[in-house]
Amino acid sequence: MNSSEIMKTERVVLVTDVHNFSITTKALAERQCDFLQEFYEKLGDIVIEHQGELVKYLGDGFFCIFPIGLEQAAVASAMAMREVFSEMVRRWGLPADTELEVGIGAGEVWEGVFGHRTLRQREVYGEVVNRVAKIGHHRGVAITERVYEKVRDTYAVRRLPDVALRWQDESLKVWEVE
Repeated sequence: MNSSEIMKTERVVLVTDVHNFSITTKALAERQCDFLQEFYEKLGDIVIEHQGELVKYLGDGFFCIFPIGLEQAAVASAMAMREVFSEMVRRWGLPADTELEVGIGAGEVWEGVFGHRTLRQREVYGEVVNRVAKIGHHRGVAITERVYEKVRDTYAVRRLPDVALRWQDESLKVWEVE
């Protein structure tokens, strides 16, 4: 690995996941690939429109980053994605118990090109990524404290229970954007 391809920087990190996707795929049957393609395109467009960047797909979700300072844009994109996803669920006739889960955090990350010589790709790592992955399965938009500080005057938010992290003594403070 060439360390010149890797840099330490600060980013806003956003992760999505579809709640109950296994049930959704059963309802979609042979249409599931078409649904996922529409999901990637429509929600990806929202990320790009808000100055974010798609890093990778995570099966029924994706991982993206925004420049630090664009916490408001990341939350706006999350809210828009949830709305578009809800419309897709209705249009595709999917179970009402499916929705888009989103986690957002901000902080220091390592980003660059990583991987085996046969599959090198851009990747982003760091504590903030771990934290967002932990809160990203909240049924709504969950944000960490640093994002909360940047958006609390613009969005209605409510405090969620702290999240215990196995790798540190202090629990993670989390809010939901309503």
